[in-house]
Amino acid sequence: MATRTIDDLLRVLLLSVIAMVVATGCAHFTPSLSRDASPSGGRAYVYGRFTIEAEPYALSDNNATMGFTIGCDDGQSYTIRFTRHPFVQLISIAPANCAMTDIVFSDAGGTIVGRRLPPPGWRQPRRFAAGQAYYLGDYEAATTHEWKVIATELRWALTSEENDYAGTTRDLFAAYRAFAGTPTVDRGFVSAPPKGKPRKRPADVPSPSPQQVARAAPLIDRTFPAMAACEADCASGDCMAFRKDGETAMTCIVYCKGDGDCPSGFSCNGADQGVESPRRTEEADAPLTGICVRAAATSTDAPSDDARE
Repeated sequence: MATRTIDDLLRVLLLSVIAMVVATGCAHFTPSLSRDASPSGGRAYVYGRFTIEAEPYALSDNNATMGFTIGCDDGQSYTIRFTRHPFVQLISIAPANCAMTDIVFSDAGGTIVGRRLPPPGWRQPRRFAAGQAYYLGDYEAATTHEWKVIATELRWALTSEENDYAGTTRDLFAAYRAFAGTPTVDRGFVSAPPKGKPRKRPADVPSPSPQQVARAAPLIDRTFPAMAACEADCASGDCMAFRKDGETAMTCIVYCKGDGDCPSGFSCNGADQGVESPRRTEEADAPLTGICVRAAATSTDAPSDDARE
């Protein structure tokens, strides 16, 4: 498996370490609030989904994981743990200016065995004010372990990032009923665009899910192996990641209301139905409309098996 650096801004992290060699201390993860918690006017809150696909170790229910560490100018820090359950986490913090400072990796015993700097855009300070809840994004990761003669080799990968501010906020209020009506703000690290390029997605259009991007990619027929190549050829759209042949690839999504919004050789796959913006249904892999696809493609074309992976 090829190793990618964190600074390539593919949003894919890969770390391979020998746990017995590089152990650096214990991870102190900040717990999510219990479902019956009530808001405090003197606290700020951060929330999102932080999920990891991991197999428990033999004779144990524990698994290796990772976490995002947020450091604040009041000297406090909070490390959000990735869990095997895709529920919304809600964490209480003191009001302050904060930024992501580390991505930490731990073994099943909670020992930190590696650290990485986050991408530059994720390290920008953000203000977290009292009485408000701040959405940080939805993230999925995976970890594997392999037993060696004298040690265990661990690997982690951040496989997906998504900005589903509206959907996750709705689920937050459903899970934490006492917080319903709390003012929320999108502070997602996902929305910090690589290399300062602003997103082209209209403000009222939700971000496509990774499954939707994978389904649309064969119809768009503009696939790139890396973010830099996609950015160079996607001036009028957004570069979005998807899985292809077990690896991460990029495609260029151009939003449209009609064929006139699309580059030469492309057509708007919802123009004939009067679609004004891409739609997202309850199905995570529902076809996207209101995007530019190759003129010969239609929104009903079936993607390849590779695109669905």
